[in-house]
Amino acid sequence: FYIGMLNAGDVLQQIVLYSQLFGKYPFANEKYGHAQFGWGGGMEHQTMTFVGAFQYELAAHELGHQWFGDKVTCGSWQDIWLNEGFATYLSGLCYEYLAPIYWQGWKQGKINSIVSQPDGSVLCTDTLDQNRLWDSRLTYNKGAMVIHMLRWVCGDTAFYHGIREYLDDPALAYGTAKTSDLQAHLEATSGLDLSEFFADWYVGQGYPIYTTVWNQN
Repeated sequence: FYIGMLNAGDVLQQIVLYSQLFGKYPFANEKYGHAQFGWGGGMEHQTMTFVGAFQYELAAHELGHQWFGDKVTCGSWQDIWLNEGFATYLSGLCYEYLAPIYWQGWKQGKINSIVSQPDGSVLCTDTLDQNRLWDSRLTYNKGAMVIHMLRWVCGDTAFYHGIREYLDDPALAYGTAKTSDLQAHLEATSGLDLSEFFADWYVGQGYPIYTTVWNQN
C-alpha cells in the first residue's frame, strides 16, 4: 500500500474517477458503504464492502469490484481474473489519475511479483485448487498487467470505450461474462484481432526476456 490509510474524501474521489472511466456507479440508487470486520484484507459485497482496515489501495480495489464483480461477474471460475485482475488494475488507476507519484512504483511492484517465478497463466485451469484461484501473482497481479497491456495495444480511446460497452452490454450487465466477451468488445472498438494476444498473455505462461544492444554517438 503506497499511500497507506484512507483520508476523508478519498473514496469519493475514487468513485468519481471510476464513474468517469467506466460509467456511473452501478448501484447509485442505493448506497456505497463500508463495514469493518475482524479478518485481514477486505471482501466486497454489493453496495457494502467489508474491510479489516481502512487502507487506500484496499478501498480502491474493493470499490472496483462494484463494476467488475458485482455489475458484471465472472461466468466461470476459470475467468476469475475478470473480477480480481480488474479490481487490482483499478486500484492502480487511482495512483495514475489521483496520486501519480506512486504510479510507476505500483506498476514495477506488480511486474516484480509476476516475474518472480517463470510459470503460470492468468487462465485458471485447476478451479478446485483454491490457492491457485486466489493466487496474487497470477490472478491479481498478472491479470492487472494484462489489462494494462490491452490498454496499450488498443489505445486509450478504444480500450475505455470497449470496457464500457462490455459493462453495459445487456447480455452481461448485472449478470455474468467470460473472457471471450471481454475480447469481443475490445476487438469491436479497436478493430484489432486479439486472438494472438490472449493466446500469449491469458493462456500462455511465462514472460519474454529481451536483450538490447545500443550505443550513443
